[in-house]
Amino acid sequence: MPTVTNKALESQYGFKSTGFAVDAAGNITARTLVQTGASAIDPETPANFTITENAENTAYTITPGGNNNPTITLSRASTYIIDLTSLTNGIYFYNVDSQYSTGLSHNDGTTGTAAQGKTSGRLVWAIAGTAPDTLTYRNLSGTISGTISITNPVGQFTTVAVNSAVTSTSATTGALIVSGGAGIALDANFGANIGVVGTLTIPNIYSSTSLDLNAATSILLKIAGTTIGTLTSSGMDGMAINNSSINNSAIGAVTPATASFTSATIANAPTTNISGANKKYVDDTATALSIALGI
Repeated sequence: MPTVTNKALESQYGFKSTGFAVDAAGNITARTLVQTGASAIDPETPANFTITENAENTAYTITPGGNNNPTITLSRASTYIIDLTSLTNGIYFYNVDSQYSTGLSHNDGTTGTAAQGKTSGRLVWAIAGTAPDTLTYRNLSGTISGTISITNPVGQFTTVAVNSAVTSTSATTGALIVSGGAGIALDANFGANIGVVGTLTIPNIYSSTSLDLNAATSILLKIAGTTIGTLTSSGMDGMAINNSSINNSAIGAVTPATASFTSATIANAPTTNISGANKKYVDDTATALSIALGI
């Protein structure tokens, strides 16, 4: 029968598996991680928290935690056992002004809202992955209350599935938010756009070797949403070249006064006067004059 336990992870028979490992810091790597839920409660299992009251019954004392309604921290996707010891003020859990009962059950068989307001027995609370950052515990009138801080889980997993479909519009929004950098050892595939938000420096895409940009048809270059050119298998299409140079000879808005070439080929003789000498035209004219004048 599945049970809820907060004991250190251990193996009764010393098994080994390529799909399961626990490092020295207690991080778990598992091929499949199954959470059995909190319906079965083993009374021999020690509680994560024990809640009593002070001598005047005017504040909760939580172990571990402290006296006079201390702040406690719980982690999403984790299950906690809470023992209640002869409370005068039944305990309730709130999200702002509404009772929060997601994942809550009591050893008398009640769940959800019906598990609120208990004064004794054992609560089991499976913190949902969608739980808000801050909850409160309190008595019904609100004269006694304390804060519950909800944090994200920390650990190592073979696979992680994030089912939320929240769209990311910045570095601090979306279904998955990483406060620090992210290292990815293998390929990464994206089903939609990649947005780069730089605040302190210019965003850049960097490769320590070569950078391979591979598209099935074309690569579009855009500035402020406007396409300035399209790179296809035939070359660049539609991109203007302004105020640039080829082999140090300016092109675009500036016309060079002179230009020097080691060799040049002009397919057709000019029909009008031009400012630059045409070698083929000059050579043909010189030859004709030589024949006519007998030179």
